[in-house]
Formats: sequence, structure tokens, C-alpha cells
Amino acid sequence: MCLTVHVCASPPPRRPHPKAGPGRPVYIRSARLLAPLALLALAGCATAPKPPPHHALRPTPAITGDHTRSERAILDAFFRANKLRLRPDELEQIIPHCAPRGHMDRNHLRRAAQNRQRVLMAVKADPVLLERAFLNKRPLLIMMPHPDKRYAVADPMIPVSWNRETACLQLLDGAGVRHTIAESDFFSRREPLKQAALLLISPNAARCLQLAREQQLALADFWLQRGAYRKARAAYTAAEETALDTTDINAILGQATILFRKKRYHDARCLLLKALELAPDNPAVLNNLAYAMLQCNDELLTALRHATKAHRLDPKNPLILETMGSINLRVGDAPKAAHYLELAWANSLQHSPEVQIAIMDQLTRAWIANSRQDLALQVAEQRRRAFPSYRFPRDILTQLPALRGRPATPP
Repeated sequence: MCLTVHVCASPPPRRPHPKAGPGRPVYIRSARLLAPLALLALAGCATAPKPPPHHALRPTPAITGDHTRSERAILDAFFRANKLRLRPDELEQIIPHCAPRGHMDRNHLRRAAQNRQRVLMAVKADPVLLERAFLNKRPLLIMMPHPDKRYAVADPMIPVSWNRETACLQLLDGAGVRHTIAESDFFSRREPLKQAALLLISPNAARCLQLAREQQLALADFWLQRGAYRKARAAYTAAEETALDTTDINAILGQATILFRKKRYHDARCLLLKALELAPDNPAVLNNLAYAMLQCNDELLTALRHATKAHRLDPKNPLILETMGSINLRVGDAPKAAHYLELAWANSLQHSPEVQIAIMDQLTRAWIANSRQDLALQVAEQRRRAFPSYRFPRDILTQLPALRGRPATPP
């Protein structure tokens, strides 16, 4: 076996230019070669990369044919595109069969997203956000009105492609049909629909985005429902900082809600007193302050005055009516308490189960205080049928022993 060895001779040393001084070699040829390369590199760094001419959502959301309404089909496809699933009973709560076209219960939709560890945010469908959504593969649910009718009901659709060369977008509807529209028509929608895009995002991914004030409040409400009070307080503080002024009432109310959950009613009252100075005619501030005073069991007449003013500003708010009834029940006026609590119950059907249960429990206590055990038992039975998984408080079970061990009858 022969082994061949290649010996490479080292290149001869370069000679310095004759005009160079001693100890300072200058290579004219190398400088002439490197100068154009440096200019090309600088020119390449200064040129911004062009956006891709075509965006597409991959994979395309699938429209299943087992839905009786197109709104349900597109909503189910929206959740499937986010790798989530909606149960049939949740679809019925969000879009009932008897609901008019375009109706969508945002409370149930937000609750369905929270149960799947997602935050439902309303975002502005401008070119920057739409391009970012395509690049990050985040589906959007767009409310698109009919082009021929000015005040038509907006239909939910999902943008599936955007061709910048032809300036056209393709939107997928609930029937599986793709509608091609010009991007000028899409971005020139009337003002209420410019922020009608819905986005499902995880809370950890939301922290990496530049969230507006409304989106910070949605993230704070998500953490509040989860019991993460520190993260909720941080989100409320961020919403207050991103507000146009430094007196964001909604952020202050959110911080007060956190204190309510922690049963720090005295701290909440101090915070709401400062909010009352900033917004003396805000019914939410007045109602929360009255509730804090009620829980502190201090200055009940002042609390009743605040609640009365809030009721005058917002007469059909069930939360305010429940506060009015609770204060009257605490001061001993049981008939008036039952009156306000019945009004609160009648106006709370579109609210969460927690709100309805709190009102029904207070109404049961009010009828017990009026020595109307029969009416109290009727309200309690209705509560059991409507919400069978929620237990009764001990004081109601003590006053109405017939509720113990009785199974819930179907409505």
C-alpha cells in the first residue's frame, strides 16, 4: 500500500508597499478588494426585508356539516383552528336555536375560552395585526357586514388568505364558502366593526404582546377568575399605566374586586373612596363602595345613600339591585329588601351563574325574614333545579331543613 503525501508550500510573504513607513505595512490590493464588499454589506443591512406577498392560514379551518346554523359551524371551526373543541351544550348556550341571526353570547363564549385556558380578546383588525396573525398562525374571527346593506347584521368569518399583490382577502363563512373581497373594503368597514375581531390566545403568550388597555383588562379578568390575584393585580396596573390618563376607573375597580376576593373589605373601601373622588357619578364605583361598607358593617346609611344614587343612575343593573336589597335586609327592612332582590333576580338572567345564585340566596333570606317560608322554599327549589351542582349555604339549610337530602327535580 502506497501512501501519498501532498506537501503544500507556504506562500511567500507579502511585500509592503514602497510608500509605507517603517513598521506600518499597507496592502493596497487587499484594501481595493475589501472596500466594495464592505459597501455591499452596508447596503444590505440598510435594505429592509420586504413582507411576503401572500399570507395563508395553514391548515385551513374545516367546516363540519353537523350544525343547523352557520354561526355555530364557523364558531366551532374557529375553536378547532385553535386546537380546541366546543361541546354541543356550550354551542347551545353561546348561540341558542331561537336566537336571532348574528347573536352570540359573549359571557358564555368567554367562559368557554377560560375553561380551556384561553383568553378571549377583542382586537382591532388593522393591517399590522392581520399580518401578525397570519405569521403567527393565529386564527381571527371577523364580524363582516353584507356589502349591499349598510345596517345589515354582521356575519362571523375567518380570514384564510391575504394576497398583497392583488390586494384581496379570502374569508371563510359558516357554509364553507370562501368570499373574496378587496382589502380596501375590508379595512374600511364602519367604525363599530373595526375592533370586532376576536382572538383566542393563551395567557402566557399574551404577556409577550403589546396589549392595549381593553386587552389588559381582559387578561386581568382571566387571572381574577383563576384566583391568580398577583397576576391579576399586575395586569390591572398595566392597564392603568397604558390608559390615556392616570385615573383608569376600570383598573381601580378590578383592584377592588381582588381585595373583595381576599376579603380585605377595609382596604377596598379606602381604594374606592379615592375612586369616588375621581368619578363621583360612576354607578359601578358607588355600588362597589356601598358593598364594601356593607361588608365592613359600618356606615350602613351612607352605604344605602351610595347604592340609591347608583340605582338612580343605572336602574336595571342586577348587581346594584342586589346591593340595595342586601343593605335593606341588614338594616331590618325585609319587605323592601325582597322587592329589590326580586327585581335583581328578574334582570340577572343574562349574567353568570355566580351572580344569579348570590341574588337567589339573598332573596331566600329576605323571604325568611318576612316569615314567608313558602316563598323562600320556592326560590330555593328554583335555584336547585337551575344550578344543581352548587351547594346551599348553611344558614339557609338551617332555616329550611326540607332542602336537606332532597334531589333536584327537572325544570
